[in-house]
Amino acid sequence: MSLRHTPEASTFAERFKRYTEESNAIHREYLGDALLSRQYRYFVAWQAEYLLPFYDEFRQRPETEAAVEYVVSDLTGIGMSERDREIGRVVPLMIRLLPDKALRTLASAMELNARVLAINLETCRCLLEHSDFSNGISERHYCAALRQATTLDECMELVTLTIRLGEHLSRIIRIPVMGVTLSAMHIPAHSAGFGELQDFLEKGYRTFRAIPDVDSFLDRLSVRMTKVFSGVCENPLELLDTAPFHPASERT
Repeated sequence: MSLRHTPEASTFAERFKRYTEESNAIHREYLGDALLSRQYRYFVAWQAEYLLPFYDEFRQRPETEAAVEYVVSDLTGIGMSERDREIGRVVPLMIRLLPDKALRTLASAMELNARVLAINLETCRCLLEHSDFSNGISERHYCAALRQATTLDECMELVTLTIRLGEHLSRIIRIPVMGVTLSAMHIPAHSAGFGELQDFLEKGYRTFRAIPDVDSFLDRLSVRMTKVFSGVCENPLELLDTAPFHPASERT
């Protein structure tokens, strides 16, 4: 199966390739170190558990619960590690098999993924300068480490990238035949070597299609993400909780 593409398709594919290579380079920094890999995965689990309650207004609504977890949890980098090692082989196949809007969505997702990965790994390293996580992580130490690793402006760029990705997904769900196209692509995509990315697209399609008003959701999500990042980056450290805790996955 092959599709007709606009001239932009190669640009989307190149963006996807660039940011996949960036993501994989970051993954290699910790995957080659068993201790750091374990600590990084612990940190990402802790961070998701810390951040998700800030989005309870979305999580308590059935139509947006999956979407906010898709954004906050699925794009943290863990689920996209070690994929597409033979990226030079995979990208030409993706151009041939995927619609333009799907390519653009994957490019945006991978750009966000690369940016989040870089900030997460640096924040983890900053935390490890003061603790080995044996007693858990506290809110105060997390916020201090994140401020050492990045800036509020960079965090606001993550908000922009997240909303852009949501907009691209919203355009996909408005295409009448896209659901059929993605379903038809499932087996060929897995056979061609980018099955996990295909699954990512399918999950995004299903998740955002369930939202009655995607534009309103994205507007509200942007406001909430801005508030969360502003608090993490600017709230006085002396007012933050100093009690460390372990993520639920590590509790016995």
